[in-house]
Amino acid sequence: MHILQVTPYFHPHFGGVESHVLGLCENLIKLGHNVEVATSRYSRMPETENLNGIKITRLPQWINMYNTPLVTSVQSFVRRSHADIVHVHSPPPFTERFAAKGAKESGKPLVVTHHCDLELKGIFGNLAVNLYQNMLGKYPLEAADRVISTTNSYATTSRSLWNIDVDVVPNAVDIHRFHPSNEGDFIREKYADKDESLALFVGRLVPHKGIGILIRAINYTQNGKLMIIGDGPYLSWLKKLTKKLGLEERIIFVGPISDYWLPAYYAATDVVVLPSTSRLEAFGIVGLEGMATGKPLILSNIPGVREVISPEEGFIVEPLDPEAIAEALEKIWSYPETAKQMGKRGRERVEKLFSWEKVSKDIETIFLDLVSK
Repeated sequence: MHILQVTPYFHPHFGGVESHVLGLCENLIKLGHNVEVATSRYSRMPETENLNGIKITRLPQWINMYNTPLVTSVQSFVRRSHADIVHVHSPPPFTERFAAKGAKESGKPLVVTHHCDLELKGIFGNLAVNLYQNMLGKYPLEAADRVISTTNSYATTSRSLWNIDVDVVPNAVDIHRFHPSNEGDFIREKYADKDESLALFVGRLVPHKGIGILIRAINYTQNGKLMIIGDGPYLSWLKKLTKKLGLEERIIFVGPISDYWLPAYYAATDVVVLPSTSRLEAFGIVGLEGMATGKPLILSNIPGVREVISPEEGFIVEPLDPEAIAEALEKIWSYPETAKQMGKRGRERVEKLFSWEKVSKDIETIFLDLVSK
């Protein structure tokens, strides 16, 4: 089967959706399918390339709004494609709308994965959300032959807003690459003393990730350090906050790192924290990577993220509450054997529900069902 994946951004652009699409492509290839990706071109990225057997075509952005590429040429690209099925990832809405039109014009089966709800603040943000729900995002979902949501909460949104049937298929993680046996001592020795506790944040440094709340949480704890992996427009403000709170010795801005080293950083930490504050957070792939490595989690009680774990594998705290995060950190750091058991149960949960072997076959089943009709 020839499968065309359409996504606003793709590897090496950093993000949860990009990571999901890359993992899905690689595992569909393992299942014997021909997979290509159409995405936006940015910076000086090549227009075409082959990555691990994935043919990538990067199309020019007509305009970029709210960090959302508008790629009108994807419509004709999809229409001309010889793909047996088109799989579009959303939101944001612009690329998916034109891709959906191309699929419908050429009679190709269309699957849309709705990764998260849209949330933008302010008057213009509210107008943009209403525009998405009633116009831009509505057409692709109504035009799709099948709609996939990564969580039950986002599926509920899709059903209530657009009155459509939704298949729930979660995100996934490479349980072989992220594993409890990974070596992280050399990372730990670099950033912490022998008996010092460590927490880890991984992600883009943007407001809705809640990193400022996490830094304030560290201020409520007696000891321990926080490693922050990632980059983004929020970096300067976060460093100023760290200095203001006198936490320069306890907050480690690691910066962006090569994907190759990421498993070692998970192995080095005692706990992984996702303090997100917004429904823009799709699913929490970072949480899956931490669980696969056998680490307990601290997650915000928001849709998508909270479906990753039960209280058996970590702590679910209210967003925007640094004291609640601090309390969870202290419990994990003070009771290492309890934390170890949480991590063990998390690994078992990931193996059962979130492996790429399972998730890619579930999505393949949806594709085969459409193609056989």
